Amino acid sequence: MGNQSNGFKNEKQSPWVGNLIAVLITGLVMGVTVFIAVFILFSPNKSGEINTSFIGQTLLPLWGTWIGTVLAYYFGKANFEAASKSYQEVINKLSPDEKIAKLKVQDVMLPINQLTYLDYDTENQKLINDILKYPQFEKYSRFAVLDQRKAIKNMIHRNTFFEFVFLKVSEGKSNDEINNLKLNDLLTESNERIKNTLTRGYGFVSMNATLLDAKKVIDSIAECMDVFVTETGKPSEPVKGLVTNNMIFEKANV
Repeated sequence: MGNQSNGFKNEKQSPWVGNLIAVLITGLVMGVTVFIAVFILFSPNKSGEINTSFIGQTLLPLWGTWIGTVLAYYFGKANFEAASKSYQEVINKLSPDEKIAKLKVQDVMLPINQLTYLDYDTENQKLINDILKYPQFEKYSRFAVLDQRKAIKNMIHRNTFFEFVFLKVSEGKSNDEINNLKLNDLLTESNERIKNTLTRGYGFVSMNATLLDAKKVIDSIAECMDVFVTETGKPSEPVKGLVTNNMIFEKANV
């Protein structure tokens, strides 16, 4: 269980640069066409007549087209910015639940290949003391345990390990016995409190679910902080990804 971030920054070009370029090009074109027009007006042809037809047939349509293009650009830009602002205002007015109802879990979840978890088939005989020292779990407060099919077997909170050890101490186990407690000893513990802790605290949704569906699962299960995503939402299916309570909170408050 973890997160990733990329190292790229979104850089936006300053709006005044585009406006300056547009003004320079417009001024240049207008200046050149005015110069040509003046030159034509004061340069009569061989018969001594001013060639006004060139102005009417060439320059006036050119001016009209250019002015229309510039006006369309600025008015179109203004309309686009107004529409964007209006859309953003609507988004900001949405409630947190309305925001996450629009997000699919498959677009937000942490995929299985990015999850940090314990493989039960290879770790079940490992000592609890060793597991607690795994560096990949240093920043996590809970350990997902998956079987060989990548289906969830248990979710172990870090304090559950300590609670289990304390239980064994209270039962009169020796130091050697405590130091040799294995993962499988915890997962097969008969104490009801430990058993309930291992089988609660997480839920499931399908690949087609929304973040709102995941939030409803968290709200419906005591101490639930994780929602695993499977193909149809069945616990027996291989895990496709994970959605945590923190992920839901972040998306609801964007």
